[in-house]
Amino acid sequence: MRNLEINARRLCAIDVAAMGYPREEAAALVDRFWPVIANEIRGGVVLQGEWPFTAEEIAKLDADYRALRKRG
Repeated sequence: MRNLEINARRLCAIDVAAMGYPREEAAALVDRFWPVIANEIRGGVVLQGEWPFTAEEIAKLDADYRALRKRG
C-alpha cells in the first residue's frame, strides 16, 4: 500500500502542477486527492485490509477532482 500511495502522490502532484496551482495549494490538493489516482492505478480493485477508503469516499473525491481539473 505504501508504494501505491507514493506513486499516486507523485502522479497527482504532476497533474496538479500541470493545472497551474501554486506549490502551497498544490500540496494540499495532493494530500486530498491522491486516493483518486491510487484507485485509478489499481483499477478500482479492493485490496483486502489495505485500502482504507470506502467506495463512497472515492466516488466523492473523484467527482471533486474532476471538477477541479475542469477549473484548472
